[in-house]
Amino acid sequence: MKKSSIITIGFLTLCFLVSCENRNNSSHTEKKNAEFVDYKNLQILDSLVKTTSQSTDSLFLGFKMGMTKPDYKDHIKYLKKSGKNITYSTSQILSTFVGNIQLGEGYTFSTGISSGNIGQIKTGEGKYFLEPVYNNAGKLMKLNIVPIEKWETDYGSDSPNWLKTNIFQNSNELNNENLHKALIDLKIIDDNHFVRRKGNIIIYEGNLTVSYIDFKTLLIEMMIKIKENEIKLKEGKDIKF
Repeated sequence: MKKSSIITIGFLTLCFLVSCENRNNSSHTEKKNAEFVDYKNLQILDSLVKTTSQSTDSLFLGFKMGMTKPDYKDHIKYLKKSGKNITYSTSQILSTFVGNIQLGEGYTFSTGISSGNIGQIKTGEGKYFLEPVYNNAGKLMKLNIVPIEKWETDYGSDSPNWLKTNIFQNSNELNNENLHKALIDLKIIDDNHFVRRKGNIIIYEGNLTVSYIDFKTLLIEMMIKIKENEIKLKEGKDIKF
């Protein structure tokens, strides 16, 4: 092999190694910077809100963020025509171990559910109360789901969770420990509840609900929580003893 060819190959190899190192350093820097984002700082949250676009991603049952109320109702009609069992009631009541909870008016999606592999399939019935939340512009920014799953056999603590399983299969882990911790600190989620991400949508578990929320809207909710806490703190300090 000619000496010039050897030099050329060596130069190209060096460029490739330097490029890989730069990419690794860049990735490490991005990850490190993400770790230092203070999601409980109002100024930082305000900046993030201004630079974050509102989601138009799809969510449960094919609803989409940004839908108007007429869009939402039209999609309900489409789901019904497609054979989905969706009913409307002016008064929804959820029975829990702490008593009955009045959910109000809205739509409930009912479906057969299953879990497990062939030969070990568990079956049941699921009912999912849908609570859409709109912003001031009348666009869907959050969808709360109240799930009620009843399995043909009582599996106790080993009961499957059809909704959660499918959410996990169709979303990604929230790889942002600082945001996760801020959500816990602000009492938006508990530390034993799951939180996932799908595009620009955050999906998280509550005590009785599962919520799909536009990320920008979530940031705004976090700002509101922080301001509410500051007001409560001030009110407490203003009391004289």
